[in-house]
Amino acid sequence: MAGSMAKQYEVNSSAPDVSCVCEGFNRAYNEGCGAYSFQIPQELGSGHLKQLSGGRNARVMDFDIRLARQVELNGVSRVPHLDMLFCLGDDVYWELPQTGKEFAILSGEGYIGACRENVKRCVYPARCDIHLIEIKMPLEKINDFLGEIQEGCHFYCHSSKMEPFGKFRITPSIQVILQQMLKCPYQASLKRLYMEGKLLELVAVYLNETVYQTAKIPQSLPLSSDDVKSLYRAKEILDENLAQPLPLSRLAKRVCLNEYKLKKGFKELFGVPVYTYVLDQRLELARLLLEEKKLRVSDVAGLVGYGNMSHFAAAFRKKYGINPSDYLKNVNA
Repeated sequence: MAGSMAKQYEVNSSAPDVSCVCEGFNRAYNEGCGAYSFQIPQELGSGHLKQLSGGRNARVMDFDIRLARQVELNGVSRVPHLDMLFCLGDDVYWELPQTGKEFAILSGEGYIGACRENVKRCVYPARCDIHLIEIKMPLEKINDFLGEIQEGCHFYCHSSKMEPFGKFRITPSIQVILQQMLKCPYQASLKRLYMEGKLLELVAVYLNETVYQTAKIPQSLPLSSDDVKSLYRAKEILDENLAQPLPLSRLAKRVCLNEYKLKKGFKELFGVPVYTYVLDQRLELARLLLEEKKLRVSDVAGLVGYGNMSHFAAAFRKKYGINPSDYLKNVNA
């Protein structure tokens, strides 16, 4: 009976003055209310720990903290679960004492992985802006889901290989969903429904961008493993330079492919031509800027590479079914 009362996830520290922070982590990880919030004491720094959603199917936590001094926390997980981490602030490092290994998630990176019973130690450095969104889902729940995805992936791309775990770059599409989760406008049961929907959307977008696209084996153009790596590097370069993308000839040289293989391979691997991909990601970034920064439409258009406002408005309306100015009004409402 005592074992059943143990916390599923437990955080502790040898430093007595951070016991309140440990308690904040423990409540965020273990309570099922979906509305818990803990403010970092002023003497330790600033920021908050928030449980955005809590329930049997998933827990979503937002850690946005800046500490005045280095703090070391130890964590224990007692149940198999799926971890999804999104690093929106400075880099974060963990030590895994049981294996002697270290784990890092860098700014702008995401991570998904299965986690069984283990111990980890995290050192939060002083005067760093730590902003993590963490999602924990019971492994038994996600296994059924991934099993269905595995079958779909096999049917879709004629491949039985699926590797959904590991690190990945946070794309504009994922960033938009994360910001919507952070700014959920609802309360109580409506909030739970909204967050569950966004969580499923997040998993679907992630799997589409990292599993289906990876698993599509081009049929008309043979690609080596080095070619595939080069194409993914090309995609990363495009993501980093959406407002001013490199010409195809220069991009091809950067990733050591000829221009034909870049164009043909990119479309077969990612499902769209390079030009279409850039336009789509620009619009996703524009939507994120309108939602998060509430900038003027003209400023957003310039930031994502549109010199002509009417062209930007037409592209935005075609993708989202609404003018960007009206979208901004809805965000500000």
